[in-house]
Amino acid sequence: MKIWLISTAEQTAVDNAESTRFLCIADAALQRGHDITFIASTFKHNTKVQRYTEQTTVEHSERYRTIFLPSLGYTKNLSFKRIYSHWKFSKTLLSFLNNQPKPDIIYLGYPPISMAHEVSKYAVKNNVPFVLDIIDPWPDTFKHAIPGPSFLSSILLSPFYANAKRIFNKNNYVTGISNQYIHWAASFGNQVKLLRCFYPAVNFEKIKNQISDLKNNLPVDDSFNVIYAGSLAISYDVKCILDAASIMHQKYGDKIHFYFAGAGPQDIVIKEYAARLSNITFLGRLTKPELMKTYAKCHLGTTQHIKGATQSVTYKLFDLLACGLPILNSLESEMKDIIVDNKVGLHNDPGDATTFSSNIEYFYNNRSILDQYQQNGFALTARLGDASKVYDELITVLEDIKN
Repeated sequence: MKIWLISTAEQTAVDNAESTRFLCIADAALQRGHDITFIASTFKHNTKVQRYTEQTTVEHSERYRTIFLPSLGYTKNLSFKRIYSHWKFSKTLLSFLNNQPKPDIIYLGYPPISMAHEVSKYAVKNNVPFVLDIIDPWPDTFKHAIPGPSFLSSILLSPFYANAKRIFNKNNYVTGISNQYIHWAASFGNQVKLLRCFYPAVNFEKIKNQISDLKNNLPVDDSFNVIYAGSLAISYDVKCILDAASIMHQKYGDKIHFYFAGAGPQDIVIKEYAARLSNITFLGRLTKPELMKTYAKCHLGTTQHIKGATQSVTYKLFDLLACGLPILNSLESEMKDIIVDNKVGLHNDPGDATTFSSNIEYFYNNRSILDQYQQNGFALTARLGDASKVYDELITVLEDIKN
């Protein structure tokens, strides 16, 4: 089976990444004997740099290649330049697809909306099975980012909602990184055939073994370490974590330490807090090996989001649990239910630094419970977040669609 994987945001095989969704899907498909063409953008979204200056094809093996199509860059996630970049890329993509031999099936990461719109048209016209994988519920994501009254955002986003409705009513197959997202897609029309959720999974055994080896070589560190790693965009409640660090500093000094790893507009406020609080360390953007070393010396991970955030289940869920880090979460979503019901972390309301701090203290003062939550996290990852199982099942779904 010839499979096209298409995404503008996913990591590719040239990016020195591990356990990312589309790379794991490609590996699972290759193990089943399929042929993979991964179509991506020259522009790398997470670092905001160009991988290549022109269309480039990289042959990884006889049955696996990545084709990078030219794309305009942008510096801000929420900007007209990004919208134009996506629109321009979608036209480039459609032109490219029209000049290629047809695949047996297309698996597309959603968003952006403009790209999904063009690919859905291509799939319908050429009678190619088409699966949308919902990674982020655009345009819902932008509602809280637009200043002013809610009716203004509704007006500004109405063309995007109309386009999303057209996409989901042309498409028969939907997967997603959460059950919330596939039901969200169904709300756009009754022509959507819901398949199933495939949570963002990780190479569990590899990560678990890597963390174990790193821990065995760590220097003695008596501090209790909490980490936030990821984007520092405005939808992440970095301020709540910093306020909790301030509370902890007053009570415990440096005994409870906070690490921040990532890049984005909120790095300024982290640096301001770190300048006056000795229990905060800002690491900036880390390579994957550097991040793993930091995870190995930490006790808790955090996923703090602002009130109203549209994220449902994030990539950090099994990233952190596989590393033995119970999660302090504020998302009011499916992720909350997973974390609380399976006892792999604790919840606080968005912006509630007092409860967030109390949750840290709970684990700090109860190490046996911390150990139990860690074991619960391993068990949950093995059941729902192990890439070797999750994405093998996804390939079975694609095979069933084709047949």
